[in-house]
Amino acid sequence: MKLSIIVPVYNEENTINIVVSRVCDIQIAGITNKEIILIDDGSTDKTPHKLEQYISDNKIIIISTKKNAGKGSSIRKGL
Repeated sequence: MKLSIIVPVYNEENTINIVVSRVCDIQIAGITNKEIILIDDGSTDKTPHKLEQYISDNKIIIISTKKNAGKGSSIRKGL
């Protein structure tokens, strides 16, 4: 079974690495495969630059938007 974890992100340059690390470390019984979907909702700080380090990780998907549209919009994009 595969689990998809959607994480909306907006101006999280100080916390994004901690969040991704903690989400990666989550272990759930019966889940053998998981993906993390990070949706950068138009961040204006260094968040987009920090997300670049995860591009080569095949378990992490990064979606970026140029304009902030809100958390609900980010969740819909992730779905």
